[in-house]
Amino acid sequence: MNKKTFLIIGLLVQVAFLAAQSFDISEALPVDKEFITGRLENGLTYYIRESKLSENRADFFIVHNVGSLQEEENQRGLAHFLEHMAFNGTKHFPGKQLLNYFESIGVRFGVNVNAYTSMSRTVYNISEVPVTRSSVVDTALLALHDWSHYINCLPEEIESERGVVREEMRRGDNPLTRTMQTISKIQRTNSRFAERTPIGLAEVIENFDHQDLIDFYHKWYRPNLQAVIVVGDINAVEIEKKIIERFSTIPNPENETKKIYYTVPDNKEPIVGFFTDPETKASSVRMTVKIPHRSVAERQTHAFVYDKLVEELFLEMFKSRCTERAKKTGADFRVIVPVFGEIDYTCKTFTATAMPAHGKDLYTALNGVLEEVERIRQHGMTRLELDNAKNIVRANIRKKQSNQVQKPANKDFVNIAVENFTRNKALVNHTELMDLTYSMLDKMKISDINDNIEVFLNENNRIIIFAAPESDKESLPSATEVLGLVKSVQNKALEQYNPVIKKELALSVPINPGRISGFRQISAADFGIKYKVPLDSTTEIKLENGARVIWKESYGNGKKVRLSAFTPGGYARPHSIEEIMILKNYMRYYNVANLNWNELSEWKHTNSIRLSQSVNRRTDNYSGDFYPQKSENFFKLLYSHFTDVSADQTELSKFQQLFLKTIGEEKNETKLFEDSVKRLTYSSDPLKTNFDTLYIQSINTEKLNKLYKRHFCNPAEFTFIFTGPMPVKDAVPLIEKYLASIAVNHHAQEKILEYKDPELNRGKVELFYNAKNTITSKASVSITYHTDIEYSSTNYANTLFLRDILSRRCYQSIREDRGGTYHVAVSASLIRHPQSQLVVKIEFETNSSMIPELLKVVQHEADLLAKDGPTIKEIDEVKKYREKALNNNKIIPWSTIITQSILNEEFLDTNDSELLDEVNAARIHNLAKQLFGSGNKMTFVFDPRDSTVEQ
Repeated sequence: MNKKTFLIIGLLVQVAFLAAQSFDISEALPVDKEFITGRLENGLTYYIRESKLSENRADFFIVHNVGSLQEEENQRGLAHFLEHMAFNGTKHFPGKQLLNYFESIGVRFGVNVNAYTSMSRTVYNISEVPVTRSSVVDTALLALHDWSHYINCLPEEIESERGVVREEMRRGDNPLTRTMQTISKIQRTNSRFAERTPIGLAEVIENFDHQDLIDFYHKWYRPNLQAVIVVGDINAVEIEKKIIERFSTIPNPENETKKIYYTVPDNKEPIVGFFTDPETKASSVRMTVKIPHRSVAERQTHAFVYDKLVEELFLEMFKSRCTERAKKTGADFRVIVPVFGEIDYTCKTFTATAMPAHGKDLYTALNGVLEEVERIRQHGMTRLELDNAKNIVRANIRKKQSNQVQKPANKDFVNIAVENFTRNKALVNHTELMDLTYSMLDKMKISDINDNIEVFLNENNRIIIFAAPESDKESLPSATEVLGLVKSVQNKALEQYNPVIKKELALSVPINPGRISGFRQISAADFGIKYKVPLDSTTEIKLENGARVIWKESYGNGKKVRLSAFTPGGYARPHSIEEIMILKNYMRYYNVANLNWNELSEWKHTNSIRLSQSVNRRTDNYSGDFYPQKSENFFKLLYSHFTDVSADQTELSKFQQLFLKTIGEEKNETKLFEDSVKRLTYSSDPLKTNFDTLYIQSINTEKLNKLYKRHFCNPAEFTFIFTGPMPVKDAVPLIEKYLASIAVNHHAQEKILEYKDPELNRGKVELFYNAKNTITSKASVSITYHTDIEYSSTNYANTLFLRDILSRRCYQSIREDRGGTYHVAVSASLIRHPQSQLVVKIEFETNSSMIPELLKVVQHEADLLAKDGPTIKEIDEVKKYREKALNNNKIIPWSTIITQSILNEEFLDTNDSELLDEVNAARIHNLAKQLFGSGNKMTFVFDPRDSTVEQ
C-alpha cells in the first residue's frame, strides 16, 4: 500500500484499538512456557515442546521462510519443484532411502511424511514418528538436516520428477481451480503476489536447467531463514542438544541475498475484474476490502484476540442481515457468504460473495451486497444484533475447544510454532488463550464493532469480481456500469436496519410425561456382541409407547453426549425412489415447532446442539450431540422432530425452482460421462430416478408432510442409543418427559420393507469416453475389480493390507517410474448387500497420451500380485503402520457396534490388534488371486484429447 493510504487506515485501526475501554488490549498474550526456543549462531531457529498427546510419538518439522515469491521469472515453480526433490535423494539418504526407512517403521509417505509450498513458506514434516529408540530420533533429525542444506537434486531425479509435477499441474485443470486462481490474481493486482503461484508455469517446469534449481536451493534454503520444530513424547533438553550439534555447522551462503517482503498496493477506485469459464455452471460476484495488519508488536498483545472476536462478531451480524434480506420476496441475491481472510503476510481481507437470486443477474446481486455494506456504514450495528452474535460466536469457540479436547494432536502445537516463525504471531498458551477469549467476549460492547466498521468496509481498497459461465458473458455488466453502481449506492440514503429478536424453540402444546415400562443393566452378551473391551455402564430403558433407549455412560471421548437412533426402513419403505429422493433433498427445509429451517439452524448452533435426520438404504436415522448442560433443550428438540414438523410452501417453491433448474440444465461432458458410468456400473439399479417437470410441480406440502411422518414420527419403531459423559439417572426424567410422551403413529406401522440395492455388473465392462467441447487437459481413469467374499472382520483386515500394498505398488509404477500422475487413489471396501462382495477401485488423472500405457501398468500390478503375492517386507511395513494407527485411535464406536448387532449386521472391527497379527502373505496372496481372477473388471476413461475446443 502507499504510505498515505496505509497511514489513514492505520489511524482507523488505532482508533479502534483505543476505543476498547472495557479492557486493556495492550497487555501481552499468555505465552506457552513449555516451549524451548533458541537461535543458533548461523541464524537457525528451533522450537521444542514435550507433549504426551501421542504416547511414544513425535512430530519433526523444518520450516523455510521462503516460497514462490522468491522466484525470478525463469524460476516460476522451482520452490515447489524443490519440495518434490527433497524426497528424491539427500546426502545421507540417496534415492528413496529416506522414504523407505520411514515406511519400514510405519511412517508413511503422503500421510506422515509430506510437505507444502506457499507463496511465502515451505514446510516439511515427518509426523507420528515412533520415538522409543534414540536412533529413530537421530534419523528424523538427520532428515531435517539434509532438507536444510543437502538435497541432492541429481539430474536424473530432476528429469524423472518433471512428469509428476506436470501431472500435479494438470490435476488443477478444472473450473473451480481456474476461477479461484483468477480471483486471487485480481485481488492482488499490481503486486508480486499477482505474478506468482506455488505451482508455477508449465514452460518453466518443462525446460529449466538443472543448475537453475540448484542455484535457487542454495540461494534461499539457508539457516537464517529456517526453523526446526520438534513436538511430542520426547526429552526436550536432549533434543535441544541434538539440534545444536546437528545444525550448527550448516553455513549461510556468502553475500546472501536479502529477502524482500512484498506488499499489495492500495487502490482508491474499486478494481473491477471478470472471469468466465466454459465448463462452470456457477455464478457469483464478490466484493473484497483489503485491511492492513496490525504491527508485529501489537500481534503479541490482547489486541490479536480482540481483532479476532470483533471480526467473528461482525461476520455473524452481517450474515444474519443478509440471510434475512435473501428470504424476502424479490430478493436480489440467494445467499451471501462473508469471510475474513489474508493475502499471505501482507494484509487481511473482508470478502462478501453473493450468488444471484435470478439466474444470471449478478448486477442486481452486487447491488444487494453494496446496499447492506452501505447501510452498515451509515447506521452501524445494534446492541441486539451483538447479543445474538455473541451467542453464536460463543458456541463456535466452545465447539472448537471441544474438538481440540476430543482430538488433541501435536500438530496444534506445531502450527503455533510455524505461525510464530513465519507470521510473527505469539507463541500462545492455548488454555489461557481460551480463558482470555471468553472473558473478552463477555465484555464486548457494540462500540467495539461500530468503531471497526470503517476498517472493514472502507470505500478504498475494494475489489469487485464477477465469475460466471462463458455462456453468460454477455449478461455481465461493464466495469463502467459497476463503478457507477458503487457511486450511486454510496450516495443513497438507506433506512436503518431493525433487527428481529431471535426466537427460542417453543412447544405448541403442553407435554404429558409418559412412562417407562422396563429398566435393566445390560452387557455385551445381551446383544451378542463379541468385542475385546467389555460393554459396561449401559442401561436399557423400554418405554410404554414402544420406543427403546440404550444409555451408555462414557467419560473418555469428549464432553458431549451423542445420539444415534435408527429404525429399519429408509429406501426399503413402500414409496417410489423419486419420493424418497425428494424427501432426502428437502429434509433441511422443514419447519420444526415455531422455527423455520434457518431459525432452527441458528438456534441449534447457539445451543451447541446438533440433530439431523437421514434416509439411508436400509434405515431411517437420527443423529446428534449435545453438552449435558443443554440436555433439556436437546430432548425438547428431539420431541419436536417427532411431533411438530411441517413443510413450508415458500421454501417448497424455492426448492422446486432450484430442482427444475438443475434437471433443465444442459449437461456438460463431465456430467454425461458420469451418467454413462452409473448406467454401466450396475446390472440393475432400483435407485435410478426419473424426474421431470410435471413430477416436480406435483410435489406439495401435504405429500412432504406424509413422507416425513412415515419415516421419522413413530417412536415405537426407533431405538435410541446415547453415549457420553452423563449419568443415566440424570437422563431418565428427560426420557420420561419427552421421548415417552410421544404418541404412537398407528397409521404408520406397516412393516412391509422391500430392500433396494443396486447390483454390480459382472464380467468385463469398459467405457472410453471422448469428451468434446471441453478445455480441460486432464484425463481421468477408474478401474474397479470385484468378487464375492464373506463379510467378516478377518476379510476386512486382509482387505486393508491388500489395498495398502496395491496402492504403494501403483504409486511406484505410475507416479515414480513413469511420472504418469500426481496421485493414485486406491480404495477397497466390503459391501454386505445385495450380496457380500469385495470392491477395489484404482483411480488417477493423467495425460491422454499415457492412458494406454498406464492401463497396462495397472493390470500388470494386479496380475503380479495375483501371481506372486506380496513380500514379507510389504506385510511388515503395512502392519507397523496399522499398529501405529490402532494405538492412536482410542475411541470405541459403541453406537455403531450396538446398532449393527441389533440389525444383525456384523461390525467390521478395524481396531483389533489380534486381527492384524493374523494377516500374512499367504492370506493376501489368496485374496489377490480371488479378486483379480474373478473376471469382474470395470474400466472407465474420460479422455479430453478429441476436444473440439482449441487448446
